[in-house]
Amino acid sequence: MKKLLLSSMIAIIGLTGYAQDSAPENTATKEPSRLNYNVTLTTSHLWRGLIINPSMTVMGDIHYALDKKQNFSVGVWGGNGFDGKYTEVDYYVQYKHKGLTIGLWDLFNTTNVVHPEVFNYDKNTTTHLIDLRTSYRFSEKFPLRVEADIILYGNDKELTANLDYKNRYSTYVELGYPLIKNEQITLDAYMGAGFSLDGRSNLYLTDPNSNFGIVNTGLKASKNITVLQYKLPVFAGIMWNPAEKYTRMQLGVSLF
Repeated sequence: MKKLLLSSMIAIIGLTGYAQDSAPENTATKEPSRLNYNVTLTTSHLWRGLIINPSMTVMGDIHYALDKKQNFSVGVWGGNGFDGKYTEVDYYVQYKHKGLTIGLWDLFNTTNVVHPEVFNYDKNTTTHLIDLRTSYRFSEKFPLRVEADIILYGNDKELTANLDYKNRYSTYVELGYPLIKNEQITLDAYMGAGFSLDGRSNLYLTDPNSNFGIVNTGLKASKNITVLQYKLPVFAGIMWNPAEKYTRMQLGVSLF
């Protein structure tokens, strides 16, 4: 299985590199394409300190820019596990300008859901999560990245004393900074915390009575390697979750 996977990756990389090298250059069109997509392979899918899928995962993202400056975009992000157990399809709208990014995501992870209903947004039964994502990266002289995300609606509930469910508004805040950045490699360090704005617990902690915890810390190294005359972005990272007391190593490659 490992030999087959390795052979398939090399074949895909080779075909992608050949297609890019042999494609005729369109000099008449100076405006970049508004439609774009990318595909990534990782040894696992980690998200805000959570292990979403512990095994090999393929992730794809297709998005379309709504304006000429490509500040506004809409897109679809999807992930599938090689073992067939993990499946997810997310929809989003996003605004990006310089260091600022603001996005509204509809997360639909159907893993272990017996009867997933893609159009079910009932507050009591939906399995969707509506996630507001914001981040800002400062100047090159001080490249600190600040991220703040809030689950606004969906399957992020807490049972009250009146036997009713209320939204916890689980929130995730992260700080990231590149420790090393040169032409060969980039090494980023990050630390993230999870808490709820209205509840005793939150999405990122298993303890039903814990409202705050450092859930995501780690290092991530990124660089380009050359395979069949094609530059391939690869990354390797180590993640620690102090609150839940586990760690994971992750390797990945962006195919295109």
